[in-house]
Amino acid sequence: MSHNRRDFIKYVVVGSIASGCPINHALLAEPTGGGPLVEGEHFSVCHQVRDGHSFPRPDATKKADVVIVGGGVAGLSAAYFLKGKDWLLLEKEDHFGGNAYQEEYEGQIFGTGSAYGYRGDAGDQLAKEIGLDLPLVNMPDPIIDNGRYAPDIWRTGINELPYSKDVIASFKKFRDDMMKIDFKKNAAQLDTESFTKYLAPYAPEVTKLWDAYGPSNWGAFSEDTSALIGIADTQYLLMGEDDKRVILPGGLGCITHKLVEALKPHYGERMLGDATVVAVVPDKDEVHVTYAQGDKITTVAAKAVLMCTAKNITSRLVAGLPNEQKRAMRKMRYAPYPIVNIIFDKPVYRKGYDNWCPGKTFTDFIVADWTIRNNPGYKPKYNILTFYTPLHESQRALLLNEDDCKTLAGKVLKDFQGLLPEFNVDPVEVRIYRRGHPMFMAVPGQYTQNRMIASKPMERIFFGNSDSGGPESLTSEAVRISQAGVEWANLVLAGKPGATELAERALNLALF
Repeated sequence: MSHNRRDFIKYVVVGSIASGCPINHALLAEPTGGGPLVEGEHFSVCHQVRDGHSFPRPDATKKADVVIVGGGVAGLSAAYFLKGKDWLLLEKEDHFGGNAYQEEYEGQIFGTGSAYGYRGDAGDQLAKEIGLDLPLVNMPDPIIDNGRYAPDIWRTGINELPYSKDVIASFKKFRDDMMKIDFKKNAAQLDTESFTKYLAPYAPEVTKLWDAYGPSNWGAFSEDTSALIGIADTQYLLMGEDDKRVILPGGLGCITHKLVEALKPHYGERMLGDATVVAVVPDKDEVHVTYAQGDKITTVAAKAVLMCTAKNITSRLVAGLPNEQKRAMRKMRYAPYPIVNIIFDKPVYRKGYDNWCPGKTFTDFIVADWTIRNNPGYKPKYNILTFYTPLHESQRALLLNEDDCKTLAGKVLKDFQGLLPEFNVDPVEVRIYRRGHPMFMAVPGQYTQNRMIASKPMERIFFGNSDSGGPESLTSEAVRISQAGVEWANLVLAGKPGATELAERALNLALF
């Protein structure tokens, strides 16, 4: 393409930036020329909650058996599992799906995060129940580095890695050494240590790869990664567990999209968007949930509440938390994580599904329509590539400014175009989805210790979301924990014993 065409690539900057809260698109107009179009909603209420602002708490004018706070995959699946019960779902955005949200470009579906699930996991089971058949990825992960492509990192392609013989030998030694560690038997100890300790004896390229893989999958670079998570995922890759990956275009947003389609016709009046919860206050026999919707503040009285929000937000909403539990929630760390979708109007890359590019502005990129590319009659007009671009915590402020986001996306495009000569093609559009705190970080102690304290239910409040499970941020865990939350709520509503024990079993089930 000409230089003039490059100047007019359209950049669209979308999404959450502060504690999961986005910006007000009504305040910004689309610039002329090649500037960014900024979309999103108002986040000032979320900032006020974060900063401890005291909102009015009017008397309850609504009642519900169960109030669900948060309309991401955890909240939507909770609503689905509640079925005929009296529930109310409150979501701060004007749409549902959270971080598992699908988009489309001229009819072609792509994802904005939450890339894939696994055959038989809780997400895949839910997908089948609502009529989705998630096909297998059926492709090991390639790597592109030093101007070379290798089709498989850890197994049959390890001899083809784009490195010297000595470095490849170091990869093999790391592989063999990691397989000797019994991470299940030593889980408690390994979860107190940094993964860096176990990477230090090997070539720097090994750490370089894990400093791409870790931030993309669990939000943390090697130095901040629990050795338990790093070693467990190493063995998962070496044993070919990634062969079980399943997905449709849209990533796991395909599940939330289908859930909304299934729920809205029957329960649309119970699904409130643009409803930002500002306080959750336990009372004698109920919980008062106060939310802001436009200029109106409303309180609903619930018999039980399912908090399907990240713990850093939850800790600022729920009154009466025990001090130790509040500290555990606040101790959780969350990665700033923009996603960049680059849309080409010609075929650019279709050699692998999830492609690792260590040392670049992005960690990896995914071919959006990979699992349907060979379907009979499928003729896509666009080649859409999804780039995963996790940042260091210190870089979170970059997401506050649309010019910084546009610059970041430009670096992603430049890095991609420089990987291989055939990638030097200009796109028709670049979309940046900015999320300030979407993924909890798998830091030492989080999985075996901290989350157990943070997620303990109160008498009438259950703490769901993927950060109640683990070991990393998984849609399947959000679904599984929500299903347990619904079982817990049913016991609470019926006045039956065993709700606390049920929740404890659900949390312990996630442990290795």
